[in-house]
Amino acid sequence: MPNLYSIQFEVVPQNAASSAAVAKELLGRVGRWVQEKYLRAWNAQCAFPTGNQRLEPLPGHSLDLACHEVTDGSLARVRWTHPDDKDATMRWTTDLSIAHVEDRVQVALQLGVASASFFVRPAWMTIGRPRIVTEILTDYPCWIGTRPILPHKQIVEASDVPDFVNDILLDPGRALPVAVLSHDRFTDNTCVDAERLHRSLLGFAHVAVFDKWAAFRLTDSLGKSLSCFNGCIRIYWPGLTRTSDPMHHELYFPAQIEKFEFSGKPFDRRLFNFLAKVSAFRFAEGEVIRQVQARIDGQRMAEAERVRAQIQQGAQDAKTLQDVKEMLDLAIEENTSLLNQVRQMEKEKADLATEVEILKSNWNLFQQHQSLAEDEQAAEPLPETPEPDSAVAALEQIEAEFGNDLLILDSAKEAARASEFARPVEAYQALMAIRDVGNLYFDTVRMGESMGGWAEQLSKRGFNQYSQTESDTVKNDYKKFGRYRDFMVNGSKRRIYQHLDLGGGDRKNCLQIYFEADRKLNKVIIAYCGEHLPFPRQRT
Repeated sequence: MPNLYSIQFEVVPQNAASSAAVAKELLGRVGRWVQEKYLRAWNAQCAFPTGNQRLEPLPGHSLDLACHEVTDGSLARVRWTHPDDKDATMRWTTDLSIAHVEDRVQVALQLGVASASFFVRPAWMTIGRPRIVTEILTDYPCWIGTRPILPHKQIVEASDVPDFVNDILLDPGRALPVAVLSHDRFTDNTCVDAERLHRSLLGFAHVAVFDKWAAFRLTDSLGKSLSCFNGCIRIYWPGLTRTSDPMHHELYFPAQIEKFEFSGKPFDRRLFNFLAKVSAFRFAEGEVIRQVQARIDGQRMAEAERVRAQIQQGAQDAKTLQDVKEMLDLAIEENTSLLNQVRQMEKEKADLATEVEILKSNWNLFQQHQSLAEDEQAAEPLPETPEPDSAVAALEQIEAEFGNDLLILDSAKEAARASEFARPVEAYQALMAIRDVGNLYFDTVRMGESMGGWAEQLSKRGFNQYSQTESDTVKNDYKKFGRYRDFMVNGSKRRIYQHLDLGGGDRKNCLQIYFEADRKLNKVIIAYCGEHLPFPRQRT
């Protein structure tokens, strides 16, 4: 029976609980989940098996539980087969394993479906995450690979980006994809509800939200071709490196995502369906389950060897034919039992091999007809972020985009035209940061709150060379220094000291932006944007 959904993870024991106790508790939760399903779907009572037992709660239903104990470990396997709630011709099979060894607990679940008889008609069914998986992932700390499965979305700020890239995106041991949602540059919102996406992909993907300042830093860290910005969503698959092919890490644009939403196939649902198929194809039992199963197989082999040795010893010690016959009958009985177990194991192995072949043979069909790219147009080129080629171009672009929030003086434009600053994109980002913090300042003033200061807010956006005012020397020596800080604002001269520095050292590496938030105008005045103004101890 081909699998449609698979998941596997480790549960971390808490509060000094033993792994054996956690495994037992998880199996109890599975039992309650099955019982609740029978009450809800079929209005029937169902007793969960105990030990090695097979039950048939209703016609066409079966419930098998196999439990094995080994030194410092155990393995419980549940196979539950039942018809679909709405289409009795379709039969679901859930295979669930819970293993513990030493201090580790591992859970694996596979979900498959097949027709009970031959019909040439569609099967209208929805694949979803089983409720028991959601309960375990939300109620217990769980890990997969080298990373925890977070019970919530992750908010990434600009200062967090270097650690996020190195510790998560580029982690060679990462087993889950990372879905990065970026903010639209103008609305500061994501095009998909991040909380909804996290709930849909719980256990399948790590969901992270980047504001535009974090997206700028992500571009600096990974390069533009691997970045994610301006409302896009990107899927970073495990194995990402700085030299990875960008086409292998899908980038979805706001227009594409809006099309999904309007077509009635939301992005989160599409992505879940795609990851479910990928998970089924990629499933392999984890280290803990394999280790316990190997010990069980070893015990079975040791038991078979014991019986064989017993037969040999019995034949040597038998003094009469009757003695030999009794021992032979016993040996034959035990050998028959072991042979039946071996045949059952071989049958299960053959069934698994058949399922793998079916999955492999149909993988191309999954890609063509059931992947997330279904009904999509060919991938669009990467969206271009603003890339002004000079300081004055950065100033003009920011005025065109955010002129309602800024008053850019002629003195700023003249200084920008004369500037040789070699990083105009950084100048554009700095001006955008001033605009954003200015809007935040006006909002908090109206609400009677505090935003925490300009230095703190600009630092969150990656700009740390901020000064609220000038030194006393600059203020007191008007002829030599102070007069350069006088600017004409709507016909009146105004002295502005608040400024932000970019870089330093020479004309190409240094830019100064003088600004002031005017509460009457409800705008941020950009008074100057050019080379560093004169100051004490300045070198020529």
